[in-house]
Amino acid sequence: MGLLKTLGFITKSATPVEGGKTDVIDTAARRLQLMREIAATPYVANANFITLFNTVPEVAWPVNYIASRAAGAKYVLKKFDDDSVVWNNEAVNRILVKPNSFDTWYRTLWKHFAYKLVTGNSFIKAAMSDAFSGAKTLYKWCDRYVTLEEPYVTIEYKRQMGDIYGVSDVEDVVQCYYHDYGQFVRRPIAPQCVFHDVDDTFGFYNGDPLKAKSRLCSVLKAISNLIAVYEARNVIYVKRGGLGWLVSEMADDMGSRALTSTEKKQILEEADKMYGFGEGKYPYGISDVKLSFVRTNLSITDLQPFDETLADAVVIAGIYGIPPVLIPRKDQSTYSNQANAEKAVYSSVIIPLVQRFCQEFTHFLGLDQDGLYLDADFSGVDCLQAGKKEEQEVHRSIADRCKMEFESGIITLNDWRAQQGYQRVEDTLYDKLVSEMTPEEIQRLKQFINPKTEEDEGDVSAPALQDEGE
Repeated sequence: MGLLKTLGFITKSATPVEGGKTDVIDTAARRLQLMREIAATPYVANANFITLFNTVPEVAWPVNYIASRAAGAKYVLKKFDDDSVVWNNEAVNRILVKPNSFDTWYRTLWKHFAYKLVTGNSFIKAAMSDAFSGAKTLYKWCDRYVTLEEPYVTIEYKRQMGDIYGVSDVEDVVQCYYHDYGQFVRRPIAPQCVFHDVDDTFGFYNGDPLKAKSRLCSVLKAISNLIAVYEARNVIYVKRGGLGWLVSEMADDMGSRALTSTEKKQILEEADKMYGFGEGKYPYGISDVKLSFVRTNLSITDLQPFDETLADAVVIAGIYGIPPVLIPRKDQSTYSNQANAEKAVYSSVIIPLVQRFCQEFTHFLGLDQDGLYLDADFSGVDCLQAGKKEEQEVHRSIADRCKMEFESGIITLNDWRAQQGYQRVEDTLYDKLVSEMTPEEIQRLKQFINPKTEEDEGDVSAPALQDEGE
């Protein structure tokens, strides 16, 4: 029996009969039934996308790749009129550092983008009293923002809701949101206090008109293949299932001769008694008859599961806009190819994703009511940085263009500074066009705008007259 167990012909699924013996016919029938059940119910991916993210690395990798880089950008507050950075807004600064008591801004955004990419939806709750939920400038009245666990969020619609395809607002359609998680069950959340961000997919999720489908729905077959490949590899590695048959090579005057029942029983008993690991057993066996082994399963090399895994990983990464060259693999690409591909992902996927979030979250917070907006700075990303020489040339080109526009009376000095990324100067002179300046003010500018010598040129790329005339 030990040899049969070793070869996989008898497993724990074999049905024992009375007296402690196993009926070979019943065992074979049971094994045939199990094989039919397995063939009828293959391993497939279901719609529990959070579980897929937590268990299938080919799903987790592209999502984390995008979410971590999108959340890791430098978020700043700017003014609409001149695009200058606002550093002294305490309410917004507090949100951009720690929007709630448990998560940082990075962690809050990482969960937001991850939920959106995995499930197609993400919800950020403004934790505040409903009495202030109707405020146009939400950021002034709320300093707690939490990313909700998307699988536990439900939307309750009004019985007499407005036309979604008409002129209705969210409040005319949605009665409230629920976050049924833990002990906080069935606590309504006002629709004005929830920022609902949806992915770019067709159709509704389970018939919910405001929830989007996950983009993973389009690659469920590839994910199912991955699960099957991982299962097959595990079966081979742990040697589960039948490996093959022992075939007699004995012969007599009449030709080949099969083993008799007595000989089979003797071989199995000797193998079970002497072969194996433990006291009184040997790691090798000696047979009295001539036998050969016919293998019935396939090896890892024959199945080529690694090629299938890579092919499925390419398909899954493709729906997120990540090229195959960035997928971790044994034959990793060169650094140059990776840098160019990563730059392309930033330009076509990550930056548009973040810009869209900033635009919509700006409106949710009511920053646009005060002429402000959120923006993201990716200047610290290595793959997006141009060479030092090219960067200086671009800087000089902007300075020359701004100088020409300033002298033509098109922009002010503060406009000039904003286009080159400098902070606004609180001086009336910096907000005047050339046509609005007095002759004395123009004379003061000449040494910076039209230098006579190279030594007096100064830095025309950043006009700095803050100390003049004080």
